[in-house]
Amino acid sequence: MKKVFIVTGELSGDKLGAWYAKRLRDERGDVKIHAVGGSFLKDAGATLYERFEVLNIVGLAQIVKRIRFLLKFLSDLAHYIVSQSFDEVIVVDFPGFNLRLIKKLKQLNPEIKITYLSPPQVWIWGAGRVKTIKDYCDDVIVLYPFEVDWYKRRDVQARWLGYPFYEGFKKYFDQEKKQHLAIMPGSRLIEIKRLLPLFIKIARRLKLAYPNTKIVLPLAESIDRTVVEKILRRSVTARWCQDVVIVQGHAAKLEALSTCCLALTKPGTVTLELALLGVPAVVAYKASWVTYLIARLLVSIKNMSLPSLLLNDSVYPEFIQGDCREKKIWRAVRESYQLFLHDKHGYEKKCKKIKRVRDILTR
Repeated sequence: MKKVFIVTGELSGDKLGAWYAKRLRDERGDVKIHAVGGSFLKDAGATLYERFEVLNIVGLAQIVKRIRFLLKFLSDLAHYIVSQSFDEVIVVDFPGFNLRLIKKLKQLNPEIKITYLSPPQVWIWGAGRVKTIKDYCDDVIVLYPFEVDWYKRRDVQARWLGYPFYEGFKKYFDQEKKQHLAIMPGSRLIEIKRLLPLFIKIARRLKLAYPNTKIVLPLAESIDRTVVEKILRRSVTARWCQDVVIVQGHAAKLEALSTCCLALTKPGTVTLELALLGVPAVVAYKASWVTYLIARLLVSIKNMSLPSLLLNDSVYPEFIQGDCREKKIWRAVRESYQLFLHDKHGYEKKCKKIKRVRDILTR
């Protein structure tokens, strides 16, 4: 029986790992899977070594605080994998940790097979990481078709197996859009604490201007709902919080998002999900200034949202760091919302442009 270990560090990686675990079982039913993961990998039949939340750290300051723990966890994990004679290790995204892990694993056992599923988006930043991927990975599986050629030009053989979640979205395509605004501050608690107070102020302004608006707040399965409710109550009046519909669970989230006419969201995979559902969005994000300034030195792209990158077109307006201000974001949200209310042709034209993402991700 083949023994495989999957390493994830966040919710999106847990979902990707689960997708690949099911694929492995379909190809060869006798595979035994262990993982650093969460509920999705567990449901896919993996035995959890540890939950991914222990690694779920955002920002340079947080990493510095927990560096000793991270280094010890990495060393213990590498020795465990080698001592238990796993045949293959599949690392999923999460490059800050996983690139160091694969180096350690190859030092301990040069023969162990390393597969990188959803490698770091080095075409955005950190192109120097390509050498590490080339030197230590035996297989590379990318999420987007253009990445195959990008890696090939750098002497790395990468494979594209299709977008993992495309089929799961199809049943929600082209739902009738309603006066619903989705606010999506992130899947990590630190992001929610930083962005939700701002997002909810803008949502409240929209609700006051257009009373028929429904506010939807999708939450990751790993987030404690009661913690988010406390943040909401601190941000606006308790009475007004009753107008915010909190949604948890993957299917419930897609159902709710598919009918939204607009979303206010952080960057990341969620922007791709919104594009697949044909939902216009305004993207906003703020990190600590130290993290942001370091990132600016490394980032080599104009847009942060994935649909804008894939389409090479700024389809989602972005307000990052210094531009992440209530007044600026409010203007963009109001403009998009008014387009839906008063210019159906203009709104449909915008949606059609966003939906071109579907063509790119169809295998």
